Parts: sequence; C-alpha cells; structure tokens
Amino acid sequence: MKKILLSLVASLLIGFPTVFATGNGTVENTYTFKSADEEVALDVQRGTGEVKLHILVKDMSQYDHIIIERSAETPNYFGKCKYISCAEVKSHNGYMLQIDRYPYSANKDVYYRIKTVTKDGIERAYPAVLLASAAQ
Repeated sequence: MKKILLSLVASLLIGFPTVFATGNGTVENTYTFKSADEEVALDVQRGTGEVKLHILVKDMSQYDHIIIERSAETPNYFGKCKYISCAEVKSHNGYMLQIDRYPYSANKDVYYRIKTVTKDGIERAYPAVLLASAAQ
C-alpha cells in the first residue's frame, strides 16, 4: 500500500510542473476564436476598471477602418465605442488588443460587436458578443 501511495505522489510531483511549462518561460496568447465567415472575431474580458477587447482580423489590408460598438443589456441599440484605423494600427498575425477604458457598469450585461468598413465602402456588422455582468 505504501509503495502505491509513494509512486502516486512521485508521479504527481514529476508530472505537475511539466503540465505548466512553456519552454521559454513566457505565456503566448494564441487566439483562434471563430466568426460566422472567419474574417473577423471578437472576444471580450473584464479587467480592473476596463474591458479587454481581443480582436482577430484575417486580412487587415482589405479594411479601411473597424468600429467596435457596445450596447447595455439589449443587443438592439449600439453606440460607438472604438474607432480603429486599419492603416495606423499594428497587429500581430491579425491579432490586436484594444481596451475599453470607460465601460458600462459591471452590474449590467453588455454586448459588443464589430462593424467593418472595406476600402470600397462596404459596411458589415457582425453578431454581438455578450459580456455577462459580474453580479452573476
């Protein structure tokens, strides 16, 4: 019985650190979230006093600008939150992190969505992403 317990503890001690090892000591964010047409994707997270907007754009060169919109408690009436000029923004493999520094109250459900405008002037609004209230 002691041998089984000792071998179990030894395997946990050996295996546990290797699960969290990253090779070079850094954690790399690789976002692979999907959208309906796999052109753009959005993921939102609450920070301390701000909301982090993780945006993934397949081909940034085809867009003139991107608008992030938000709506409190209902996905019906959106207002502009962020304007991103595609010529000026720096992205890493299509990924960029934007910050909403003046978010709605954390006690409310908030919906965020992406609206793209191509260089030809074509506008597309993508489905909204829910940021659930912190009270839940």
